[in-house]
Formats: sequence, structure tokens, C-alpha cells
Amino acid sequence: MPEPFFLCLLNPNRPLSPVLCPTSGAGHPVIASFSHVLEEYGKHLARIGRTLFDGMSKNLCLDPIKCQSNLSESTGFVRVYRYPKWSSKSKNENKSSAWGMDVHTDSSVLSILNQDEVGGLEVLKDDHWFTVKPVPNTLVVNLGDMMQAISDDEYTSVKHRVKVNEYKERISICYFVFPGQGSVIRSSKYKPFTYSDFQGQVQQDLKTVGYKVGLDRFKLSDAS
Repeated sequence: MPEPFFLCLLNPNRPLSPVLCPTSGAGHPVIASFSHVLEEYGKHLARIGRTLFDGMSKNLCLDPIKCQSNLSESTGFVRVYRYPKWSSKSKNENKSSAWGMDVHTDSSVLSILNQDEVGGLEVLKDDHWFTVKPVPNTLVVNLGDMMQAISDDEYTSVKHRVKVNEYKERISICYFVFPGQGSVIRSSKYKPFTYSDFQGQVQQDLKTVGYKVGLDRFKLSDAS
């Protein structure tokens, strides 16, 4: 499993008071200068995310005023993942089972990933898994569940997973951004809902069925 921490970008338009939140273990020492770098990095990713979303909204002929709150920079955060190298405890252990992150979709509108040269990211397309080979000085953009709903399924939330490297640890930095608080997502495919509604349903499903059901919980019965 990855060892992550994240920096919440509370409001990119004013001086930030970043919240550094270790999410596993006894806590990770965070160098102040590194948090400032992440803060600045997050501001640039917020700008890129807005530009990408505006372009996709235009392509979908969405009302620019109505969909403005469907992506809110104030919800964005940067998460840094460290995947320790994989080490087998048994000579008979299957190396293909060494997954740092299992198959999932992101709940976000957009996820913008900066992965190192180690790689390991795989995406599912047409029932086949494809390795996303690292390319220097590039970013990987994943569309999340919220973008799928906003687009009436014209865009699909991509299923992906991360494979751990046997010899090297992997570091990735990902920016996630979501709809604004109270922003109602309206679609011909899904019942109207807010991201808070979606998040609450995901947490309930994790407790009751053990996994994230996602958008299917909000899909209209007559939606094709």
C-alpha cells in the first residue's frame, strides 16, 4: 500500500494556510520548504485544471455560467504517494499480485498526475489493461466520476490501478479537484446530486457492502 500525505489547497486566490495531513503510520516529518513548493505547485495545477475543464465544457456545449461551480479550485488538494518497492515474503508468491493500489475510479472531476520514472500506472480500455509509460516533463490527466456525470457519460471515469516495482520505490504527486460545496450536478443519466451526497453514499457503501459502488447509485432507471 502507498504511504500518502496530502496538502489541502484551501483557497488558491489568497495566502494559504496549508493543512498537512499524514494519512498513515505514526506521522511523517514534513520539511517546511517542501510544503511551500507543493503549495506553489498546487496553484499551477489549479490553473491547469480550470483550463482543461473549461475546454471540455465548451466541447460539450455546456452553459459556462451553470457549470462554473461544477469545478471549484477551493476543493483541490495535492496528494503525494510513496510506494515502497515490492519484496516477496515467499519464493512462490505471484509477482503480479504486488499492487500498490487496486482497481478504482477517482471520485473527482479531474485528477492530474505527475509520476516519476519508475511508472506502474495502468488504465483499463476496451477490457484490456495498458501501461502508462512515464514521459519526462508531462502530466497524466484522469477524468473522475464527477466529470462522467457532468458530461452525461460522454466522458468516462477511467478505471486504473498501480503496480509496485520490485526494485525501486515509486513517488507520484496527484492533484484532485471537485465540484463546489452545494453545487448540484444535473444530468439526463443521473438523479440530481451534490458531491457531498455522492461522498456520503460512497462511505455508506464501504460500510455496508465493502466497496465503492459509485455513480450506479445515482443512475436513473430509464437511462441507457
